[in-house]
Amino acid sequence: MRPRSTETRPVRPGDWRLLVRLWGVARPYRSALLGGVGLMGVGAVGRMAGPYLIKVAIDGPVVRGDARGLALLATLYLAVQVGVGGLEAAQILLLRTRGERILRDLRTRLFAKALALPMDRLDHTPAGTVVSRVSSDVAVLADLFSAGMVGVLGDVILVLGILTVLVRLHAGLALTVVAVFPALLVVSEGVRRGMREAYRAAREHTARLTAAVHEHLRGAEVVRLFGARAWSLEQVRDHGEANLRAQVRSVTLQALFFPLVELFSAVTLALVLWRGAGFAAGGGLTFGALVAFFEYVQRLFRPLRDVGERINVLQSSLAAVERIVGFLDEPAERRRGRGRPTIRGGIRFDGVRFGYGDGPDVLAGFDLEITPGESLALVGATGAGKTTVVHLLLGFYCPRVGRILVDGVPLDEIDPTWMSRHLALVPQEPVLLRGTVLENIRLGREWVDEDRAVAAARAVGLHPMVETLPKGYETVLGEEGAGLSSGQRQLVAFARALAGEPRILILDEATSEVDQDTEARIEEALAVLLQGRTSLVVAHRLTTVRRVHRIAVLHRGRLVEQGAHADLLEQGGLYRSLYELNLLRS
Repeated sequence: MRPRSTETRPVRPGDWRLLVRLWGVARPYRSALLGGVGLMGVGAVGRMAGPYLIKVAIDGPVVRGDARGLALLATLYLAVQVGVGGLEAAQILLLRTRGERILRDLRTRLFAKALALPMDRLDHTPAGTVVSRVSSDVAVLADLFSAGMVGVLGDVILVLGILTVLVRLHAGLALTVVAVFPALLVVSEGVRRGMREAYRAAREHTARLTAAVHEHLRGAEVVRLFGARAWSLEQVRDHGEANLRAQVRSVTLQALFFPLVELFSAVTLALVLWRGAGFAAGGGLTFGALVAFFEYVQRLFRPLRDVGERINVLQSSLAAVERIVGFLDEPAERRRGRGRPTIRGGIRFDGVRFGYGDGPDVLAGFDLEITPGESLALVGATGAGKTTVVHLLLGFYCPRVGRILVDGVPLDEIDPTWMSRHLALVPQEPVLLRGTVLENIRLGREWVDEDRAVAAARAVGLHPMVETLPKGYETVLGEEGAGLSSGQRQLVAFARALAGEPRILILDEATSEVDQDTEARIEEALAVLLQGRTSLVVAHRLTTVRRVHRIAVLHRGRLVEQGAHADLLEQGGLYRSLYELNLLRS
């Protein structure tokens, strides 16, 4: 029994510690990021210069009636604003372009992590969950480099700069402004916490919705065949409803926040006008300084008015970061040794016991030896453990007890990359990727050139079919080999396995999904392909295993019979029963 899939456990460190965790991805672009922050600081200084120039104009040229001086200050004011606009454009361009590169690198790292997960974890993680991490969760972070983290940082610089100027203009009046901040911070923190939880829930439900849509679309034929459209729609709708509730909660909090900030702004401006007029009447504050003070306070509350949107973006981004960090923290597959022995093809299972997760043993004291160049068929009833033997030999799982040796060397001491060059698998359901026929045969292996790929295609009888395609081997296949029959897809998988000239060839029920005509062609090729190569053949159709050197019968995780086809039939044991039952079904 295999373990049920579980969602990635969310991590809960502090908000900014989450962002620090992503610094490793952003490190190569630190110079550009720091340059963008520097431009942001210079731009903030430029924005703060405007009100001060107004003060100088009122207290100087306006009071004196100096038209020339006023024109000079107006020109300077315009130049400052144009310069600030240019700096902001350069800062946005710099940070956004580097931000997109960081997201590209992060997607690559997440996909590499998915490929590095242990097979028992990857097998039971819904594909939609992984897709959600690599695509939608990372896409949310795009706003982090524009309106989110960058915006918050710019707002902090601007707020601190304005507060400094206010103190310099009039410390007493500045205290009036600062006195309002504690209450505003309390409200902001409450909204931040609420929106954080709402966005975390929304991202979780979005991932589940993606997974559900993916699974139900893959099973569309079954859903239609059994008239389960209403049930399938209900499953997807339930996930959508849960996501809707979380989104409505966050929107409600945001909607309440804006009026509260406006109220605080109005109260502060009223206090500044009332107390500032008193200071001005007493001679402690010039009229120009009062106007500048009032303008600074308005500019001070602009980023505070935007804080709702900033929080919106940040909480969405932090919820995505939380999930990404949780995925990156998943334990990777335990790397095996680095040995690169000469692979001749000898295989030995020595007292192997194995079960999936915490479930019972599927293999119980399994012993089997295959000599180099020998072809062996592994047969047995459904659930006997045949595919589990294949998975263990491929290194997808590690035995609980016992050892697996290749040419006398423990499998866990051999470099997996080295082993993969000498071992090939043809599964029951071939996996074809979007790309050309040639690319699907080569599958990125540098040592498999075009000549080898075509030779393998000829050997398995694929070549005549490829010649009928519009562009031959350069014909682009659709998703999962769309456009090819099941038999043709299986032939591509055969050609892929043989193109690498493996020393060990595994056929896991490789002919169960093909028609009789295709199976006959494959059978003709197998007589040549298995020659001189260690081969492990797993098959339900026992008529396909008569050409192998030896047949091993597996029953409840143990090897119970071994021998040639004719000898096993003569013994009248389990193999004969399976064979006769197979004849009745065919």
